[in-house]
Amino acid sequence: MKKLLLTFLLPLAALAAEDAKRDPSVVKKYIRACVGDETLKTIQKHEGGKAFLSKFFTDTDWMEQFAGSGMWEIKPWKGLKDNTECAAKALQALDLLVWNDKDDFIDTKIGRNIATALALNHGIDWTDEKLVMVMECYREWAKNGTLVSDAWKHDVRQWREVLGFGQNADLSVENLRWIHDFANVDHPRYYGVCWQCAYRLFNCFGASVHGWMYYAPWAHRWNTQELRYRVGGVCGALSKFGSHCAAAHGIRSFTAGQPAHCAYLLWDYSVDRWGISYAVTAHTMPHNSLGGPGFAAVEEQNRYYSDPKRMKAEFFRWKGDYAKAMKQCHGNYHAAVNWYEELESKKASKEEWDRFADAVCATFSGFPSQGWVLIHGYLSHVDGREAKLAAVKKALLAIRESSEKTFENPYWDEIALEPIEKLFGTDEEALWGVFQAALDGQAKTTSFYRQTIAWGAKRLMTSSAASTRFLKVVGESALKSGEQLDFKSMVLKASQSQDIAMFKQVYALMDKLSPDASPKPGDKKWPLEKAGGKLLSPDGLLMTSSTSSWDQPTNYRNALDARDYKDGNAFHTDKDKSPWATVVLPGASDLTAIVAVNAGTNGNQNRQIPLRMWVSEDGKEWREVYQSETAEEEWVCTFPTPVKAKFVKVGRPPEAKQDFFHLHKILVYGKKLY
Repeated sequence: MKKLLLTFLLPLAALAAEDAKRDPSVVKKYIRACVGDETLKTIQKHEGGKAFLSKFFTDTDWMEQFAGSGMWEIKPWKGLKDNTECAAKALQALDLLVWNDKDDFIDTKIGRNIATALALNHGIDWTDEKLVMVMECYREWAKNGTLVSDAWKHDVRQWREVLGFGQNADLSVENLRWIHDFANVDHPRYYGVCWQCAYRLFNCFGASVHGWMYYAPWAHRWNTQELRYRVGGVCGALSKFGSHCAAAHGIRSFTAGQPAHCAYLLWDYSVDRWGISYAVTAHTMPHNSLGGPGFAAVEEQNRYYSDPKRMKAEFFRWKGDYAKAMKQCHGNYHAAVNWYEELESKKASKEEWDRFADAVCATFSGFPSQGWVLIHGYLSHVDGREAKLAAVKKALLAIRESSEKTFENPYWDEIALEPIEKLFGTDEEALWGVFQAALDGQAKTTSFYRQTIAWGAKRLMTSSAASTRFLKVVGESALKSGEQLDFKSMVLKASQSQDIAMFKQVYALMDKLSPDASPKPGDKKWPLEKAGGKLLSPDGLLMTSSTSSWDQPTNYRNALDARDYKDGNAFHTDKDKSPWATVVLPGASDLTAIVAVNAGTNGNQNRQIPLRMWVSEDGKEWREVYQSETAEEEWVCTFPTPVKAKFVKVGRPPEAKQDFFHLHKILVYGKKLY
């Protein structure tokens, strides 16, 4: 018995020792395998190469920082691939920097970290001369104190983020030195340093920023950064200027893309988190990343690399024990990518792929953007509808929005739901299953639950029958989870579909689950009969030419009835050339009157003029029945002889000014023929 117990305990003791102390031979073996024997032989032939390799491979911390500071390649994201060619180039670049180190700067902590980060980032595509000159810049700035104080605390991974230089990886040394000397300000002001450049679409000669002549008249005199400063530019130029200025002073920064706009990220040292500067939207895609696309992936990586168990997790990755590496530390994206590559290369079995997916669901439960990149890769190796659907549902239930509340949230549909929609195409029942699993998985999350409902409203509310099913599913989910629902997207879907039944179902659900979502009505203020006709508009729905940030679709029904509401705007379009709002009745009616109630105040009442009213039987052919050139509290159109119509439109004509359009009421009176 004693012998049996000893036999059992010895492996446990060995495992505990392995966890307690990392064997330096493991990382050494991993680096040698990645860079290859030919690279090592090439370095040994260089003067000083043998001494460098001897020093590097006997310094455990240096090897761990080199091998454990992110994916080998810091480039625009290229999918589930770890480019070991970059590892070979990086070690050669590091040898070059050590050989050209004039005063043992690389023997200091900051010097070694900068050199290692430079080698990892740019060893593959920078010239030897440029690498050495950039290293010389940062050596000089570290010595003369013109880097921010926090730069001295950066590890290699953080220096990689400083030295990535965002979209403009070919930034010249001349540009780098100029922008460093241009500004040296406190951290918070780097958020606005881009505004040192004028936002200017055309230069003084009238040349557009989108053409080569914009900077050409001065290109012989000023470098790129100085051209941006003196001539100006638009979002791309300004965001690069701001990001490069920050990086030149040791601040972690990336340039980033937003829909039809450019911005840049900065590490905010006061609160230890990423911030987005020069942003105009809530969706940001960094041009560079060490682990997956999107702003959230950058933050997720920061969480992983800040974990005190991170280097132990890297140790198991170097050993090739990817399951243990991922279990050791959540968010280990590098290990997951390496595991994925291994499974692909050996044409793994279904069971092996399923084990990978289970590990992804467990370790990326709070890292959704990276988790779903991995899950989508896994799904390409799953055969059959039922198996794919089961795998998707499992992932939707497991991978949730992070509770950290630091991520840029509006990306759930893009990273998960829309790719799944493409996966199942027209398979409606599969999408209903996806929707239910997503609701269950994201219940009580900050924003992913609402985004799930918005996606479902857009994709599944395709008919009255489907909308009835949708609202039943959402209602049951909301009652179970206690969630507040995004009724705005549902109303817009019903309105745009001209589906009156759906329109009313949404409001019925809103009244049941969120009675405070719509303002409380007051007494009846407008008549129920006018010009011999009864009020018909509450039977229909309201649709508008556009929506805006001021629009409140949950108020649309308020525009159609006789009661008063505190909220002035029943709807609010965007700044359109000829905006409109249309009442759609259930069927044709003999109209006797139309009343439009102005909602504008503080000068905005003039926005609605010149005002026109049109009617139509089919929503295609319109007949103008009223016009006004003056702002009124109410515009009233009465018909001495009833006019047959199903659609009533109120708006501004095409020749009017471009502006917003908003009303308090559109009331339609007549005799129903439906």
